[in-house]
Order: sequence, then C-alpha cells, then structure tokens
Amino acid sequence: MGPLEKAYRYLMEGIADPRVADWPLMSNPIPLTCVLIAYLMFVLYIGPRIMKNRPPYSLNNLMIFYNVFVAITSGLVFYGILTSGFTTKLSWGCESVDYSFDPEPMSMARWVWWLMILKMFELGDTVIFVLRKKFSQCSFLHIYHHVTTVCLAWIACKYAPGGMWTFIMMPNCIVHVIMYTYYLLASFGPAMQKILAPWKPYLTMLQMLQFVIMVIHTTQALLPSCEPTRKPLAYIYMSQVIVIFYLFWNFYKTTYLKRKTA
Repeated sequence: MGPLEKAYRYLMEGIADPRVADWPLMSNPIPLTCVLIAYLMFVLYIGPRIMKNRPPYSLNNLMIFYNVFVAITSGLVFYGILTSGFTTKLSWGCESVDYSFDPEPMSMARWVWWLMILKMFELGDTVIFVLRKKFSQCSFLHIYHHVTTVCLAWIACKYAPGGMWTFIMMPNCIVHVIMYTYYLLASFGPAMQKILAPWKPYLTMLQMLQFVIMVIHTTQALLPSCEPTRKPLAYIYMSQVIVIFYLFWNFYKTTYLKRKTA
C-alpha cells in the first residue's frame, strides 16, 4: 500500500465516524465533488450560455415554494439538533463527540446529515438567479459561500457529527429561517420589496453576527484539553468562516456604507 493510499484510507476510515460510512454521499468525497462540479459548471458556464438569447424566466411560484421550503426545513433542522442533546446533557462549552450508537448521538448525526442535504439544496439559489438572468447576484461571495458551506457540512458529518461541533449549526439555521422568510416576502413584488428595503442591511449584519458567534465558540477547540484529536477541524472551520466574514464585510461596506457617504 503506497503512501497516498494510506493517507486516503486514514482520512476516509481511520479518523472518520464509522457510523456514517454507509450513509448516502458519505463513503467518500467523490459524489459530493461531482455535485459541486456540476453546480459550478452550470452557474458559471452552461447556464449563462443557455440563457444568453432567452428572456429571463419569472419563476415566481417556484421561488415562493423554494423559500417556504428552506425556511421551514431550516427550522426543523434547528429543532432536531437542539433536541438531540442540547436540551438534555450537552452544554454550550467544549463537548466531545459521542460516537456511540445510543439514540441521542445517532439522532444528532442524522440531523447533521440532513443539514448537509439542506445546504446542497440551497445551491438552488444560484440556479434560480441564472434562470432569471440575475447574473450580478452570482457573485464570488455568493458562490464561494454556498460551495464552502456544503463542504464544511460534509466534513462535519464525516468526522464530527456531534458534540460542540453541532452547536454552531443552530445559529446558522435560525439566520436561514429569517433570511428565507425575508426572500419569501420579497418575492411578492415591488411593493413588498420597497417595505423590506430598509431591513436589507440588517440581514447582512445578522449573517456576519452568526459568523462571529461561530468563530468564538469554535476557539474552545484550540484549548489543549478540548477535542485533542479534532483540532484540524477547528483550523479548517475557523479559517473558512473568517474568509466568508471578510467577504460579507466587504459586501456590506461597498453596498451600504459607501452608499450612505456618496
């Protein structure tokens, strides 16, 4: 067995959660990689060329259904994670992953898997933008955020679907309930969009606040006594959240602060 094969088996079997190994999309990263490649190919290349000489689709009914679905499922995932340990024995502090097959840890792992599926479903945001020819909304921030979130959800499900690593998923779910409810209301037309417009900067601020909460909470994993075998996850997670926070801050500064001073 060569060094590359040893490294691969170590990553896929040695340090991974054996409970999720046979779950859909979890045995190895190839299926997820294919989904993300197909997503990027469509939103960056295929979709814009298909729509080049076509009028934009309205998709209003689809957007209403989509926003209702994501808002409700985000709320369900929040409740599922909350009640799979945080309402009983898990604290907000450093909590190691319970890899047992007991009911609560297994429930938590399943909800983390569903969170990953939800994040994959949310790639539909960009597909809708392309079909509506809202190409300006297909920004680097938007695409990077979606791809990174899916990858981080897969990593969490593969290696740490429990303990302190699931706390940070709950503020994300709450923000997405609010965010997709906002999008739902905005899909009702220009009159409603005008009412909602003053609240739009606060939506971005709320997203940035959740990133701050996530990073602060994850710093516990850097303590010597906390999750000694899972520290690489903390570095991966925190570095990506900080990058996304910077992109959101740059968007907020460019879109809202400069507009006020102009």
